[in-house]
This record gives sequence, C-alpha cells and structure tokens, in this order.
Amino acid sequence: MINGHGDDSFSFSGIRFNFSSNVSPYGMSKGLKEHLKACIGKLESYPEPLADTLARRIEQKNNLPADTVLIVNGAVEAFYILAAEFKEKKSLIYTPSFSEYEDACRINNHRIEFRDQKSFADDSLSNFNLVWMCNPNNPDGEVRLLPGSQTKIENNPDTTFIVDEAYVDFVSTDIPLEKHLSKYQNLIVVRSLTKRFAIPGLRLGYVVCNQDVLNRLKQKLMPWRVNSLAVEAGMYCLSDNYKDDFNLSDLLSESRRLQSEISKLNGFEVHQSETSFFLAKAPVKASELKQKLADNHGILIRDASNFRGLSDYHIRISTQTPEHNNILIKALKEWT
Repeated sequence: MINGHGDDSFSFSGIRFNFSSNVSPYGMSKGLKEHLKACIGKLESYPEPLADTLARRIEQKNNLPADTVLIVNGAVEAFYILAAEFKEKKSLIYTPSFSEYEDACRINNHRIEFRDQKSFADDSLSNFNLVWMCNPNNPDGEVRLLPGSQTKIENNPDTTFIVDEAYVDFVSTDIPLEKHLSKYQNLIVVRSLTKRFAIPGLRLGYVVCNQDVLNRLKQKLMPWRVNSLAVEAGMYCLSDNYKDDFNLSDLLSESRRLQSEISKLNGFEVHQSETSFFLAKAPVKASELKQKLADNHGILIRDASNFRGLSDYHIRISTQTPEHNNILIKALKEWT
C-alpha cells in the first residue's frame, strides 16, 4: 500500500497537530539531534553493507544469541524480505492489522487466509506455513499475552510465526517474544526503532530469527540498504548514554484520559486500548472527518477505513501531549 498510511501530512498544508502516526509524542531527543549533526561527515563514505555493528549491539543489549539480528530499512522492509523468502507459501493474517503483511504476501504469491483477531485462541494453525501477527496490534491496540502466544508457537512447530513487535515499547505488559527466540525455531520477530525514538524518516528496524533463516536472508539482500545516519542513530539510541523525555506511565495515563473523553462525545465509540493509540468509530465518514479536521483545525488523524475488517467510519488516534489532546477533543465536539 503506497498510499493510505498514517502521517500523510505531505498531502495537506498547515498541519500543526499530528495524531495519525503511532510515534512517540515526545519527539527526537536533543542528544540524538546533536549526535546526527556531528555525524554528517559519515555520509561521504559508504555504510557497512549489512550494518552488522548495529546488529551486534542489539544482540548484546537485549541478551540475544549471536548472529540472530538483521538490520532493516524500517520494519516494513522486513515484511517484504520475509514474504519473499517464504514465497508461494500459505499464510494466515489476523485482521484488522497492518496492511503491508497482505501486500508483501500478495506480491510473493502467497495463498492468504484472513481471520478475526478474536479467533486466535481457538484457531487451529497447523495447516499454515506462516502466521502473521502484530502485538500490540495496529490499529486497535489489542494486546496478546505471552502464555497464549507461546502455547500456539509450541503446539505448531511446523508453522513459522512472524510477530511484529513494533509497539512493544508502548505497553506496560510483559509481552515481547523477542527474548524467547532461543526456545523456538519457528519464531521470527520484527522490531522497529523509529516509533520509540521518533525517527520514522530515518527508516530503521531489525529482524530477530534463528541463524539458518538469517543466513538465507543475507544471501539475497542488496548491500547498503541502511544509510549511515540511520546506523549512527541506532548505535546512539542503544548506548548507555542515551537519555530522553519518554515516560511510558504518563503516556498511557494520558491515552486513557483521551479515550475516555472521546467516548463521552455523542456519536463516537472508542475501542479501549492498552497502548498509546486506539480506534474510534465516528458519527461521520472517516474521510470527511479527517479532511475537515485538517482544513479547519490543522489536525491530522488516521482514516482507518482501509484496514481490512473496518468500516468507513473508523479512525485511529495516537495520543499526543495533554495540550494537543485537549485541542483535538475540542475540535471533535463540533461533530456531536
């Protein structure tokens, strides 16, 4: 999906408040900005072909086995790389969820089946080569607890589970499967470094998988996919010296407040979420609401109608600062 994602502010003029992208509202740290300025000269040389130094840093910091991390040009690249590696397989995708799983699978001739997120606990998965999951799930913020996920992985050893953990830094629940990689040969985890550190324009993420899959992927990748500044950003953000204003407790508290305030507005139905972003059903079509908020208030929200399984009235909102959230609430009151 080239178009239809969040943060399409390039399509509008005068956006001042961006609720459309699930990125940390605290922004890029001052220290990282200064570090990147100091590293600008590195653009005069080629980066490492596969950014292996950053991969080793992640393995050490997260106590992962050696040679299990592959750096990617944003987590979305990982989905296309993996779909290509497992081309023409049978894939199960739970919906609603991130559209790029489906797009990557279609390009690589997968046989795709879709099922509702709520059916996961009771589903039989042995007939699928791949199961694609997002946890916490985009766009609704649903959280799948560790015991349930681990049971499915253990009971289906011939099925490969690709788990998108792009937003694990935005929940207080202990749900990451990344740290359990060594237990399962049929687990692949995809992580993003752009959401937590507010650097989506740099495109940076990584894949965690067993060495056999990692070696197969490396043999098929072009070199220099990840630029020097992205690598430097990753090294800095994962260093012991990194500091910023990110406060998960405050962010989740503010998310609950925002969800509560919007749910009080006539015509709005909020899907309760445990993370910083959430779905709501508006009293008017999402496309209309999005355009009006942009034109009249400089506010950008996510039109979520193009998520498989959602309606023309669904929007997604990513919690911002209390001041900006109050501006959104006031603007939405015009529709009640």
